[in-house]
Amino acid sequence: MAITLNGLVLDDMLVSVREQHEEVGGRDARTIEIAGLIPDERSVAAIETRLDALLEAASAADYSAELSIRAGRRLMVRRAAFRRAVQRASLTGSFTLRLEARTPFEEAMNVTEIPWAIMETPSTRVVASTGTAFAQPVIRLRAGGTLVQPAVSDGKRRIEYDGVVGEGSVLLFDAVHARVLLEDEDVTPYALGEFPRIGPGETTLTFTDEPAGAHRAEAAVAYRDRWW
Repeated sequence: MAITLNGLVLDDMLVSVREQHEEVGGRDARTIEIAGLIPDERSVAAIETRLDALLEAASAADYSAELSIRAGRRLMVRRAAFRRAVQRASLTGSFTLRLEARTPFEEAMNVTEIPWAIMETPSTRVVASTGTAFAQPVIRLRAGGTLVQPAVSDGKRRIEYDGVVGEGSVLLFDAVHARVLLEDEDVTPYALGEFPRIGPGETTLTFTDEPAGAHRAEAAVAYRDRWW
């Protein structure tokens, strides 16, 4: 398949990719080095233009560039280093682009979203990830009545909002950004516990709220499969 970097397509017949996992500052890190050639151009200026496009495809300031080296998967990366050269006699360019990923995981380009109709406490929903690493869910609860201290667990980790969610209001348990939102207001300081994880494989999520609550909500679980 073609390799893409922020929409820029790289011919996999003309580039090589080398990946490295390492520990940096106490955390797992992933670097990707892409080396390649730019042949068959008619002028040095045309080669330089393509090299400039490569340089500009990934920012050095933040992890805003989307890199895909496997079908259906992406890494969010930043540019760590870029070397370039032009062989004027043969009108060929060469480059080495070193990228650093925001996390060591590849993630699915497409988001999986599972509906969950909650009518009682506890209420369970089985979800599944096809990746080799745990997925981080974003769990959206629209209260069908007043919810008192609603919580979601994966059997090992449990996140609870230590408050009340009024009928029709939306509570968001966002494991990706490690935050809890109530009607778009950040209420993370009022959350207790750890965010649930999904997979690899099947995971049973369990919703609970206090006896005084309505035990009703329209929920959805959204996540991207992830791979080491």
